[in-house]
Amino acid sequence: MARTRGQRLAGAGAAVLLTALGTVVTFGGATPVAAAGGPQAAGAQLKAEHLMNTYYIPKYRASAPDAGPTEYQISLRATGRAASGEPLTVKNVKVNIDLAALKSKVRVAWENTGYHCKRSGSVMTCALGDIQQGALFTPFRLLPEPGAALGPAGDMNITVTSTNAPTVRHTTHVVMGAPVLTARQSKALTEVRPGSELRVTPAFGNKGDTALDDSFLVLLTAEEATLRKQYDNCRYDKAEAPTKALCELPGPLPAGAAVETDGPLTAVVDKTAMYGKVHYTVLRAHDPLNNTLLPASSPRGTGGPLGVRPVDGSGDDFTPSAYWKAEMAGSTLDFSTNQINDLQAVGFTIKGKIGQVVDTQVPYPRNFKGGLIRVKLPAGVSLVPIKEGSHPSEDSYCGYAPQGNGLVDCYGILDRNTYLRARIDKRVPGAQGSVSADSDPAIDPNQENNTAPVQVEYVR
Repeated sequence: MARTRGQRLAGAGAAVLLTALGTVVTFGGATPVAAAGGPQAAGAQLKAEHLMNTYYIPKYRASAPDAGPTEYQISLRATGRAASGEPLTVKNVKVNIDLAALKSKVRVAWENTGYHCKRSGSVMTCALGDIQQGALFTPFRLLPEPGAALGPAGDMNITVTSTNAPTVRHTTHVVMGAPVLTARQSKALTEVRPGSELRVTPAFGNKGDTALDDSFLVLLTAEEATLRKQYDNCRYDKAEAPTKALCELPGPLPAGAAVETDGPLTAVVDKTAMYGKVHYTVLRAHDPLNNTLLPASSPRGTGGPLGVRPVDGSGDDFTPSAYWKAEMAGSTLDFSTNQINDLQAVGFTIKGKIGQVVDTQVPYPRNFKGGLIRVKLPAGVSLVPIKEGSHPSEDSYCGYAPQGNGLVDCYGILDRNTYLRARIDKRVPGAQGSVSADSDPAIDPNQENNTAPVQVEYVR
């Protein structure tokens, strides 16, 4: 059975569309309510985890008659549990969608027969059957009718019934018109100093023909950096050294308008960072898709509120997402630090029984570009040379160094693994060797971390 994006049963609950922190439930235009981690109700229960509150359908264009809106997805999750703790199956689930208010404004171009969706008059019914965990599917594809005017088109009323769980009801407001949410893109930074601050000023606009009549959420994540807890309308994932923030910003956003935050969100680069990123996603506050948001109990910033101010968003640096054009946009600031040329050896442990011959992978140093790695074996351990052709060609094995003295040379090739074959001859308390590699002191002044210890672990 052919399936479009999102037309699938979620094998382990409703699937997450974007990088997630928890689960969000929205009901009939209400503020998103965090559902993850809460107590489960007794008896069979069905929750609507993702149903749009406002659905935008672009105006008909004769030059592109098949151009339609983003996918209208329905995500359901069975949450009830028996007294034993076992999940309860929701029986004979049916989803009814009343399209009567949209007559002469939109047409149904496709019905998802794979999920037993069938239209009778103005009502689409999808007979899902039993749901043990969850369902995520697209019931139909809607296209605009010629002549449909921009503006509110009416409501889609959704009713989800079953034979053993309470009925779920939801209303989606349909608007004719196509807002296009954009985000200002950032240029990558190089030679960033570890421990320094990066100031990110989120900016977003609307390049469509219809206003986004909502407030907005900015979900920001940092990798190889931590965030300052600055604003009291931003929530953070941790009280100390947070890496995620969720800020609530005012709307609406008229067609053609753009705004940026009136202050930066500040990230502090980790002292060990080499490469990292700070990413933000802009979401409509009452339609956050299946993104997981930080709960209301999360720590808040210590300063005043973060607001917005108008900017020119007409440039090419303001771009939409590839697919969810009316629902979200995002931007990533990639950075590399001045430590990317700092070669750092990585120690390892030779583990085995006395008298045993073992193969141990030699880890490549951080920022290693290939070449010679030298190993000084711990006392009581000896190299077992490998004959050429006696091992898989994609692997490399260490051999004795030409200068002797028990030193071992290992040649690291980046797309291959390098191994040390050694015999643990005897137990030597406190035995320790070393692994090292060379780098150019002119670009890597920290030569001390070019060497790391090699340990021995004796097993019985």
